[in-house]
Amino acid sequence: MEKLGKHQATAKVRLETRERLTEELKAQKKYRAELESDDRWSVAGLSRQDAKKVRAARRGEMERLRKAGELLDTVDVLAIHGIELELRARGWWDRRWPPVPGEAMDPGRWPGSRDGGYPKSVPLRLPQPLARKVYAACWHTSAKSIEALLAWRDRHPGMVPARFYDDLDDLPDPLREYARLASEVTTVGDVWRGGLDRGIDAAAALRAKFAN
Repeated sequence: MEKLGKHQATAKVRLETRERLTEELKAQKKYRAELESDDRWSVAGLSRQDAKKVRAARRGEMERLRKAGELLDTVDVLAIHGIELELRARGWWDRRWPPVPGEAMDPGRWPGSRDGGYPKSVPLRLPQPLARKVYAACWHTSAKSIEALLAWRDRHPGMVPARFYDDLDDLPDPLREYARLASEVTTVGDVWRGGLDRGIDAAAALRAKFAN
């Protein structure tokens, strides 16, 4: 769902990820408070007009730091920074992708989506261009496997694969084939999780930096 220029997404993550996210955001908010308490942002003794200019400059500086990845004090800012890092690590950031097909944006799960071990939900509000880049990259790099999974379902209409497997060796051949194809699909959820992990790591690195 898109609203007010933002793409609403939900990242399903592990409990440890949610806990680390909470810890790092708390540290980043503390760092922001320290930055905002700097003498240059003091409005003591200023006229209302001058105080308004100082507050606007302070807000502008905080926004500059966020865009530069030097202040990650909200879930969305941290996620946006981390998702860019994730796309760069995959070699997907600077590529020009074909348009996102309609079926990629349909509600519901993509073929090959996997469950298991992600009990916590993290709501995200992302810029539409970033979200569409993620959808396009995931879909077009997974298209052959998604097509093969759809064909698999046509060949095995009565077989319902589980969404998560502990041991592929215990599966009959058709389900093993499904699991193999599913492992070749990169879902947007994979990128949301990878982005949050990278954003958390970046926030931790910043915390270590400004602690020294």
